[in-house]
Amino acid sequence: MLAALRTRRWQGFTVVVLVAIIGFGLLSRWQWQRAEEKRVAQQAQTLAEQEPVVPRAGEPFPEFTAVTLTGEYAVESLRLVRQRPLEGRNGYWVLQLLQTESGDFWVLRGWVPAGPRTDTSPDVSSPPGQITVDGLVRPLPRGEELTDRGGLPDDQVTEVETAQLPAPGGAEWYVQALNSAPEDSVTIVPVTRPDELQNVSYAVQWLLFAAVAIGGWFFFLRREAKELD
Repeated sequence: MLAALRTRRWQGFTVVVLVAIIGFGLLSRWQWQRAEEKRVAQQAQTLAEQEPVVPRAGEPFPEFTAVTLTGEYAVESLRLVRQRPLEGRNGYWVLQLLQTESGDFWVLRGWVPAGPRTDTSPDVSSPPGQITVDGLVRPLPRGEELTDRGGLPDDQVTEVETAQLPAPGGAEWYVQALNSAPEDSVTIVPVTRPDELQNVSYAVQWLLFAAVAIGGWFFFLRREAKELD
């Protein structure tokens, strides 16, 4: 076997196998990390099962904390987030500032289908009067300012982030509505539940690929060594 390993062909093949094993190991590690992130997210979502709290503007909360807000929507603040499909249909997320006694909060009211023209926003009405929203805290990242709107209507944005949705009071989160009273006219956006099992299976799969690479290297090396003998 050592004689075979001394040949240039086998040295090159060994290097390729080592690189492949390292690559498979890194991919497996990445999938394990993704699985851990989803596990943490699942634990965080248990917060949604607790009694909802009444937040104050600027107060930090973990993601998926259950909150309840009562106030009135600021009519001019309505924003539509583009390219948010739901059940196979393209549409918009509807976000709007809810003005409450404890501050102003961005609320993801729900979803509306897209119209026949992308340069024209669908007509979305604001619920009149006082409304109570029960929902979950979701992160509001900073993002980058949209310098080229490309002809988008003024009430449309491309991402849910402070660069396009000015955060009142420096808020770092918004509320994803689960229900409203009185009932809103838009479709509630379902909360995505993370599943780490798929990432775990991918991590194991990459380790199996590494094992196959090692087994294949040893098998072919042993076979060639027997031929040389």
